[in-house]
Amino acid sequence: MQQLRIPALLVLISLLLACSSHQPITSEHIQRMEAGIPGNAFYYALPRTVIVIDVEVRETIETPGPYAAFARSFLGLEDVILSHAKHVEISGISVNAFTEPDPDHLYYVTVPEETQGFFLSMCEAGIIYSMNKTGTDAITGKPGTPGRESRQPDAGITFNYHMEGNLIEQVHAAEPYGQTDTLAMHRQVLRRSWIEKGQELRAREVADYIMEIRDKKFDLISGFQEINYSKEALEYMYSEMDRMEGEYMDLFTGIVSTRTKKYRFIHRPTREEAANRHNLFGFSTSNGVLGASEGIPVSISYQRSRTSDALQQQIRRHTDTRRRAGKGLHHRIPEYADVEIHLGTEKIAGSRKIINQFGVVTHLPPINKAIEFHPTTGSVKTAGDMPEQEQ
Repeated sequence: MQQLRIPALLVLISLLLACSSHQPITSEHIQRMEAGIPGNAFYYALPRTVIVIDVEVRETIETPGPYAAFARSFLGLEDVILSHAKHVEISGISVNAFTEPDPDHLYYVTVPEETQGFFLSMCEAGIIYSMNKTGTDAITGKPGTPGRESRQPDAGITFNYHMEGNLIEQVHAAEPYGQTDTLAMHRQVLRRSWIEKGQELRAREVADYIMEIRDKKFDLISGFQEINYSKEALEYMYSEMDRMEGEYMDLFTGIVSTRTKKYRFIHRPTREEAANRHNLFGFSTSNGVLGASEGIPVSISYQRSRTSDALQQQIRRHTDTRRRAGKGLHHRIPEYADVEIHLGTEKIAGSRKIINQFGVVTHLPPINKAIEFHPTTGSVKTAGDMPEQEQ
């Protein structure tokens, strides 16, 4: 699933005050809402990455035919299904991502009263797009629909029975003995009754009908009927007889049916637990998808590129009280990571993604410039002086 692309709902905030000079714009991290935040502040968020794992599970169900026990004796078939069986496998996994506001990285902007002009652009979810730019393009990054979902397919195919009636007439011959004073007599009496056909007799009828269909197919293609059928008529009659033969054969060979189920799992990685494996669900070859603590664990793990580690150390080294006193807009420098999906100890899927929260968050100088951010990562896209018409 690719990231959703929709027109951004831009929130444009314009403050036009009396003074002629541009004063620095500062922002602070919202750490505790109850600590007291100025009511005249503007709030924005940095985006975080959410991983979406779509899993496709295929079930193969083997159903024996009702006459499987007679397949060899009546039709000479050896390879038939003799018992019910179900096999489940993971047939496909895709790893995608979308962005949403990061609740751990909310900030507020305070604007000095001396500021001449100020423009702040955000999406409908509060993720910052730009400052002092009025032409932000449409972006990606609207959160998708989280949660797990599954879809049940239609029921599998079943056997088609093409049979005569289930009862058969049985005639019993009896010879009651009678005797008069001078003569002994034997009289034959016929008694008729209806009994249910046995499994073997019904199997024999179906086998006989299969052989009859084969004979008719041979007569059709050999021209035995001496009728000038059109090509279309011959193909239709042959295909119909072939279909009927297959349905009768299913009664002996059994049926193999498949169905597919789809599941969706959501994971929000953190930098602190990037090296750990996180169980998404359990899996069984007989029962399919189970709870996270059941069956064989299916887990997700991340291999960070660690490109931001040196940058984080550099930022910490140069952080002092003088810089803490005034901070410009905060932004994020993201990091790539290899996302891996494991079934037990076996890797079954993987993808390379930008994980925002694996990177580092820093801030710009407290200046009033035109700045544009990448909306899906929160990193700086462009920075420079404001155009003359925007001042």
